[in-house]
Amino acid sequence: RADGWYLRQDIIWHKPNPMPESVRDRCTKSHEYIFLFSKSQNYYFDVDAIKESTVDGKGLKRKKTVWEVKTKPYKGAHFAVYPPELIEPCIKAGSEEGDTVLDPFMGSGTTALVSKSLQRHYIGCELHEEYGKLIQTRLSEKSFARLKFE
Repeated sequence: RADGWYLRQDIIWHKPNPMPESVRDRCTKSHEYIFLFSKSQNYYFDVDAIKESTVDGKGLKRKKTVWEVKTKPYKGAHFAVYPPELIEPCIKAGSEEGDTVLDPFMGSGTTALVSKSLQRHYIGCELHEEYGKLIQTRLSEKSFARLKFE
């Protein structure tokens, strides 16, 4: 808060297929946190854009705070690649078509890829130069055309 941020919500990413821990003195971690921050008390959030089907499939319901999304490796990338299915609801709820999405830690470019697929612009920062080629390859038309969400 001292820096002007509001923590609006914490979301749990439940990983049904987590990577095994390298240690033997604790349980395998199968979740991570996603934090929804805003710079003001009033902010854009499209709750309808991320509604989910009801159990019977006959209606829609508000998305809950525990998201079950399987991890997916991306060849040539570092070990902590976010799956597009995790990023998609964040972008849909937090922006409109034509908006710009900021990814301060681009890594393999998943956020840029999903932003592009949802007709958003993106700006990304990445300290590791070796990921630059990976990101460019991933964002190429050939790569982009294969993007599918489950």
